[in-house]
Amino acid sequence: MISSLAMMLLVAACFLAAILNLAVDSSFRRQLTRFALVAVMVIGSVFYGYGYAYCQGMNLISLIRALMALCRMFGGINDLAAVQAAPVFALPGALTVFWLGHFLAFYVMASTAIATLGERLLRHIRVTRLRRGSLLLIYGVNAHSVAYGRRMAREKHRSVVFVDASSEPAWDSAIKGMGAICEKSADALQADRQFLHRLNMRPGSRSMELAALHADGRRNLDYARKLLDALAQTGVNPSQTRLLASGIGEEAAALQALGGNGYGSVYAFDDDELMARFMVRHHPPCRQLSFNDKGMATSDYHAVIVGFGRMGRAVLNQLVMNGQFHGSHFQVDIFDPGAQNGFLHGHPMMQHYAIRFHGLNGMSDGFYAFLEENRNHIQTIILCTGSRERNHEIADDLAAWFLWNQPMPLILQATMEGYYFMDENRMEHENLCFPDNESLDLEEMDIMAMAINHIYALERGNATSPREEWQGLDYFSRRSSRACADFYPAMLWACGKTEDDALKGDWPPDAETLENLSQTEHLRWSAFQLVSGYAPMSDAVWESRAKAYQRGDNAGFRIGRDPENRLQACLRPWDALDELSRRETELTGRPVDYKQMDRNNVLMLPSVLRLLNKENEESVHG
Repeated sequence: MISSLAMMLLVAACFLAAILNLAVDSSFRRQLTRFALVAVMVIGSVFYGYGYAYCQGMNLISLIRALMALCRMFGGINDLAAVQAAPVFALPGALTVFWLGHFLAFYVMASTAIATLGERLLRHIRVTRLRRGSLLLIYGVNAHSVAYGRRMAREKHRSVVFVDASSEPAWDSAIKGMGAICEKSADALQADRQFLHRLNMRPGSRSMELAALHADGRRNLDYARKLLDALAQTGVNPSQTRLLASGIGEEAAALQALGGNGYGSVYAFDDDELMARFMVRHHPPCRQLSFNDKGMATSDYHAVIVGFGRMGRAVLNQLVMNGQFHGSHFQVDIFDPGAQNGFLHGHPMMQHYAIRFHGLNGMSDGFYAFLEENRNHIQTIILCTGSRERNHEIADDLAAWFLWNQPMPLILQATMEGYYFMDENRMEHENLCFPDNESLDLEEMDIMAMAINHIYALERGNATSPREEWQGLDYFSRRSSRACADFYPAMLWACGKTEDDALKGDWPPDAETLENLSQTEHLRWSAFQLVSGYAPMSDAVWESRAKAYQRGDNAGFRIGRDPENRLQACLRPWDALDELSRRETELTGRPVDYKQMDRNNVLMLPSVLRLLNKENEESVHG
């Protein structure tokens, strides 16, 4: 029979268990439950073992009754009447410890029940709620993916579902805290049709973004392919889907829907490439240069990269694509005793830019001797050692050295967690961890690129809507539009204009400024092509392709662009474009002016900005 005191303890234990299950981290609850379980075993064994032995004698029956009494503690039952005659209960505080043991037993029972039943109920509620609205399916549970999911749930009000075979308790708690769930079932891990059915993914029903953010890029690619097969079998339209994937490289192109099966929008990145892009967008080379009032650079750009692993390579690519300006010479010096630069062997980029390697680290005497010789010409030093601590150490040493060796360049520290910066005006560190900012938001990253592509479509006369056109665009063209969008702020900076100036009609600039900016645009476009692995097409190859065009062997192909062999005829100096335009015009009978194409990219900036503002307004009111 349960006494009044036992009933009160049971109620109190259940109340405490409910409060703790709602208020504290699951790992702490598990630790507390384990401690309570051990305490119950010790207290129950001592009181019931000794009590029954004293009252019933040392025999098998006493042992069995003591074990049964210990088990009944978890059911809210006590055997105090059977053992109260034992001398141990005459000790001061003995009954307090006895009832504390029962209280802890009640707590273990209540906590387990609440955690089990409550978790199932909460999960059922969450699954039901997640079947509506825009769905964000995140493959891989880690610091980056959880931060991304939290921001998308909070700011974009997306229904978030994580998929991973295993995850740390801390991440599980964070996922529950944002109102999401983590699926570990077989159908979720295999991304089959049953899983899509549970998520209410049907043709035309809702939009879905797959964010494949597992640390292993190969797993991301495999999961993206599996889910794509299931989506096709279910009949979900590509326009309903988007893919954000880490570490899948060139394979992303095969996942893009181009009139057939695929994801409607694909954005693939490596973590270091994303961080490098984000860092250079916030600290572009143009801000380290001077320009005259006609948009022409009057100083050269010289950067130093310390460390040349994956991050260093990503930073180099971004500098090349964003550091080309008419009137400026571009130079990068790379310091790393064991630079992983084999991938650049024979790369077209190395043949066109002043990129030099030095087998020294950022703390060597030779490195500082180089700085002393070039300190008046270096605009930026970027530390990419792969270690945040090593980056900090080198940056602090550089800041101290430049105090008496002015001028001090911009010093950036690139890490996987974020980037830090210091210059002569701000010698503090600033950390911007990329999952918590807009750099991983597919819509925000692509909206200007969509606008640029839409303007092209208007010129061709086949425009529909920016998003529809984007869904039908090949992956390389998307990357090209993104590179163009990233560079537009530099165009404005070079001629001292703002977006408001351009929107109010203070664009295009005068003829001389337009010509200078057009030459800068040609340099930017060429840099993108070279970074992407394209090389200049020789006149002999062009003539060979021209003959094939005349024979009609490859009707519809472009003479000056060979994607298979990555050759591009327009990769030549500005002054040589007129001759190329003339030859192609005479051959095809269609007017071609490659210089004017670069000018048009400059001239259409206000149109892009107006379209961008319109898209933003529709997004706010829609």
